[in-house]
Amino acid sequence: MVLIVGGAHQGKLDFARQRLGVSSWSEGMLGVEDCVYGLQRVIREMQKSAEAVAVWCAAHPDGVVICDEVGCGVTPLDRTDRDWREMVGRICCALAVDAEAVYRVHCGLGVRIK
Repeated sequence: MVLIVGGAHQGKLDFARQRLGVSSWSEGMLGVEDCVYGLQRVIREMQKSAEAVAVWCAAHPDGVVICDEVGCGVTPLDRTDRDWREMVGRICCALAVDAEAVYRVHCGLGVRIK
């Protein structure tokens, strides 16, 4: 599995398409495709998202997971938003441990960090 992280609208999907050959993806959901684009939305909308992501990764060992970095900037006042940010970070950390490669994309340029 490959994990791609970076800020919103930084070219993560284009990077995955050009560099990794991704041709189809599920957007904001865990679908049958080998790429999930918008993992942060999956985590916000799903109950037991950590378990669901683990199951998806087991079924797609060569998959690509693309997630916006949501932990930067001003801390939200709303407890639910803070919990969501924490969950996104924790799931991405767990994915990074098991990932074959991790890329951070900024301004369309991907840097391999693992």
